[in-house]
Amino acid sequence: MEATSLGHNRTGAATSPEGVQQMLPAVEDLSPPQPISTLQIDLERQAYVSHSDPIGSVPPPSLLKGAMKKVESKLKGVSPTLLMDKIGERIAFERTGTRLYDALISKYLALSNGDGNAHQDVLPSVQTLGEPTVETTAGADITAETALETLRRLRSEELQHFHMLSECMQLLGGDPTATTPCADVTAVASMGLMQAITDPRTTLAQCLNTLLTAELTDNAGWELLIQLAADAAQDDLSERFTLALAQEQEHLWAVKAWLQVLLADEAGTPAV
Repeated sequence: MEATSLGHNRTGAATSPEGVQQMLPAVEDLSPPQPISTLQIDLERQAYVSHSDPIGSVPPPSLLKGAMKKVESKLKGVSPTLLMDKIGERIAFERTGTRLYDALISKYLALSNGDGNAHQDVLPSVQTLGEPTVETTAGADITAETALETLRRLRSEELQHFHMLSECMQLLGGDPTATTPCADVTAVASMGLMQAITDPRTTLAQCLNTLLTAELTDNAGWELLIQLAADAAQDDLSERFTLALAQEQEHLWAVKAWLQVLLADEAGTPAV
């Protein structure tokens, strides 16, 4: 079944005009005589915000006395807790990114090899996607890759970024296993992405559309982290983060190109 095929969708009111007419008298009888004010709930939310505790904290670099001052002396213009928090955020996101690609690879295998024959929405090989708009991974011969090999490479690079970030956190004296506040928030925000891709009903096109959201967010997150590292005069960290961003830009290009091809195939028009 195609993702946009016609079916027995009864979520809209237009599917049952008679039922709507029968509901209208009840709506008129039960509706309040004047618009409902949301002021009370707004005030309640504001009260919770005013009295709430922050989402976690950044653990100190170590239990040694003066450790934080030692870390602060390495950084210029940026709070060490802020830099560690944002590195922790990227650690959490790269972990999620690895799992998203794991789930997408499983979906790809189910659709392309479920019974030994090709099914719907099978991805084209990367060399058919045209020239990349960004520099591809150094040493990677994308012209020889199948779509599955490309997916597995992108997944591997997400995991490499996770390990690299963990190492950078340790270099600053931090604990890469700790959940920082921004890591906590991004983990919660990413839950819907994982649910969409692991849903057995979603197609590859729908999964790629979900992954596009993740890659756009990931690229922006790396850009911010690079700027923070540069502001802190951490040239080594900034260089490593820049290399990771170059790979993430290729991820974004591939996901967008694949999605464009699949949508064009479904629409019956050639991809641009």
